[in-house]
Amino acid sequence: MKIEIFRTFAVLAILCALQVIVASAQSIASSEVQASRLFVTGKSLAERAFYLESLDLFEEARDILEAAGLNGIGIYSDVLHEMAKTKIKARLHQNFPAQYVKTALEDVQISNRVREKLVDPLPQSLAEGYYLEGYIHKKFFMRMDQAQTNFQKALRVDPASVAAKRELSELISSQEIKDSKEK
Repeated sequence: MKIEIFRTFAVLAILCALQVIVASAQSIASSEVQASRLFVTGKSLAERAFYLESLDLFEEARDILEAAGLNGIGIYSDVLHEMAKTKIKARLHQNFPAQYVKTALEDVQISNRVREKLVDPLPQSLAEGYYLEGYIHKKFFMRMDQAQTNFQKALRVDPASVAAKRELSELISSQEIKDSKEK
């Protein structure tokens, strides 16, 4: 009799644990779906130059993913990358405050670290991240050595990256001109 009661309690405990696991998995999946929808809408808005509205959606998607503990997956990296890209576009085309550049650099660096840890990251995505990080260093912070390092990383990952080739050749050319003037 006592063994029967113990078995019944054990089965009930297992069923409760499974129910919690299933509910948690559904919550995580729901968070990822919600964040993906916000990401797609934000990207669409950014393409039409609605930068501030786009950034609000990207930030909401980021917050949802972080709250669900999903800050090591591809969509999280994509959200941060697009958020950084949008901040740079907003700074260039709509004169957003300089603070956006600093946070864009932080976003793209985190995005790159996440992408580096993914099992099978797309080479183009990783190269785009390195390119954007290099571009920010070059254009806004005048850190030419760091920019060059990032452009070279982009080309190692994706040798077909035209943007990284262009920026790297501009850096090398300007350095050669500077060196020849110093002699």
